[in-house]
Amino acid sequence: MPSAPRVTAQSQEDQHDDRSWDVTHGPRKETALERLTMVLPAVTRVATNVVGGALIGGGYAVGKVGERLTGCKAVDSASFRSGVHSWMWSNGIVPKVVYEPLGAAGARMAGLHGTEPVSAEDVRQAPLLVSNHTSYLDGLILAACLGFPRVVAMSGSRKVPIVGKLMEDMDCVFVDRSSSDSRKATLEAITQHCDSWAPGRRPMMIFPEGTTSNGQGLLPFRRGAFAAGVPVRPVILVYTGQWDPASTTWRATERGLEELSDAEWAAQFAGTWIHSVHVRVLAPYVPSPEEQRDPELYAQNCHTHMATALARVRREVQESSWKAAAGRSDGGLGYKFGDVARTLTKTTKEGCCRPEKKQRRAEHEMQVQD
Repeated sequence: MPSAPRVTAQSQEDQHDDRSWDVTHGPRKETALERLTMVLPAVTRVATNVVGGALIGGGYAVGKVGERLTGCKAVDSASFRSGVHSWMWSNGIVPKVVYEPLGAAGARMAGLHGTEPVSAEDVRQAPLLVSNHTSYLDGLILAACLGFPRVVAMSGSRKVPIVGKLMEDMDCVFVDRSSSDSRKATLEAITQHCDSWAPGRRPMMIFPEGTTSNGQGLLPFRRGAFAAGVPVRPVILVYTGQWDPASTTWRATERGLEELSDAEWAAQFAGTWIHSVHVRVLAPYVPSPEEQRDPELYAQNCHTHMATALARVRREVQESSWKAAAGRSDGGLGYKFGDVARTLTKTTKEGCCRPEKKQRRAEHEMQVQD
């Protein structure tokens, strides 16, 4: 398990002074009884991961055979993608992807590229995908859901068995993060990608916040994703399960703030059956001439756009959730045991109270008329 991202003294200049964003308030299993229920899912995951890993390996092997025959990369094959999704299911990771209509942005993108308008599901119509960053799981989920976009990765990961080869097949850009020039190298890698990109080619995924937060809002964006002045495709992630996977430094408890360790994060992940997440893919953001000339302005305006979308998506997901339907005040937004009964009870009570409310409303209107 990698170490949770930390904000350095240098990067704090780009962050809020208030560190409330680095504290998770989401649901997790705390009591002795709740932690006892984590045993069965954790033990089950051992077996399902063996199966899931085998499906990924088998899918990749089949994809490599197809690569020699068709020229299509193994990571783009249906067999490999099915294996990855099977592994995700074996770990209880259940994403729901919603593509918003392209609207006028679709026509503008077609005009820029001199092509016919494409569907909203086509994520290869913009060179960059930019997303909010909440959890260790973000990269894996977005890779599986959005066709394995390119990413900027540490050069050392290239040497990891199997994983390194997969990353090479995904056209990952490897940068030596230990170098003092790593930030400059990353910026150059993004610029080179944008210069060589063409419609239909693999986009690059970037988390412009530069670190993870509790997901309730957006941290200020760094300018790297916007320096090239090209269109970006914003993506919003909202986790809805009974455990909040936010990879923050602290967690709020009844005893006050406590440090959230990697071991605790891993235990909560393994001990929870379902990790549901809502992925909302917005229409492309096409920069104005002023934004193209000024990366800082572009980053700020895109941040405002995505922050507004994040608040809207969180509200929409909340209003349509099992938690709202059941009238619960605790737990996550997804289904919790007993929600069907709670929903029926809530609906019945509301149905019984409705005639009384109508009568009171009618009496009030009569009084106003008098």
